[in-house]
Amino acid sequence: MGLYRFEVLIQGEVVHVVIVAENEELAFQLVDIELEKYFLKMPEAQEITLYEVKKIRKSGGFVIQR
Repeated sequence: MGLYRFEVLIQGEVVHVVIVAENEELAFQLVDIELEKYFLKMPEAQEITLYEVKKIRKSGGFVIQR
């Protein structure tokens, strides 16, 4: 199991998405699902970048600076 941090470029703005998934392929699929849940109208993602991956043990996390 992994903790995946993505940066998604939407209309010139970077949106951070954090996903827990079994593998990278599933993580990319879940990014789209989470974006659909967050936005009322699904925006067009110009770019989706996998920025960081951490294996989940007992705990884990990311620091996201704005």
